[in-house]
Amino acid sequence: MAGETTTRTLSETVAADLRQRIARGEWTNGDRLPSEHALSEHYGVSRATIRTALQDLESRGMTVTRRGVGTFVTGQAEGVRADLRQLESLSATIGAHGRKAGVVYRSIAVRPANERERRSLQLDEDEEVLATERALSADGETVAFSHDTIPRRLLGPDFSPTDVTGSLFELLERHDVRAVSAVTEIHAVHDPAIGWGDDRPADPTYLLLTQLHFDRSGTPVALADTYFIEGRFQWGLVRHR
Repeated sequence: MAGETTTRTLSETVAADLRQRIARGEWTNGDRLPSEHALSEHYGVSRATIRTALQDLESRGMTVTRRGVGTFVTGQAEGVRADLRQLESLSATIGAHGRKAGVVYRSIAVRPANERERRSLQLDEDEEVLATERALSADGETVAFSHDTIPRRLLGPDFSPTDVTGSLFELLERHDVRAVSAVTEIHAVHDPAIGWGDDRPADPTYLLLTQLHFDRSGTPVALADTYFIEGRFQWGLVRHR
């Protein structure tokens, strides 16, 4: 599970618009984007904001910046690419690539928390969690499988499992709970028993992101194990020397 943001910084807003413009074909493979100065004037923001926005695009594999020359659109690799530094919903990331996001829940249940969940989410012995299993897709192609748990007490006394549709972070925000950070571990996993569905690869390799999400007060609000199918969903970031 990745964060669902309702407010954005200026650079995130600019980056999102630039991604949409590229997805619409305003610039294609090999095209040079307008200069930082031109983009700064167009969006009414500082050049520092533009540089941060362009770093977002480069981290997603959508552009490459050549010092002293400019920023160029790259031929996007197959699959979806996300920036490890950004905490945003998977649906938003998929949409930024011009693809339609989808989610299918295999199971939704309220049950007692297990030992790992109690320890990670700082739950009392008798507390319950909302536990889900879901498949996430881009244009109908499955890109990840996710196992998520949320403390039941965060969802209010009238909550029912039938309330669960779409984004789990949207569900949390409907109850005034917002995840703003996540401690993340990354592992490579090769296990044919993971995943389900007709389009699951026969011999899959996954990138597992185990994430413990926190609200602004530092309280853990969700625990997620998300298995991203290699070649369909990729993670990256820009490193500088």
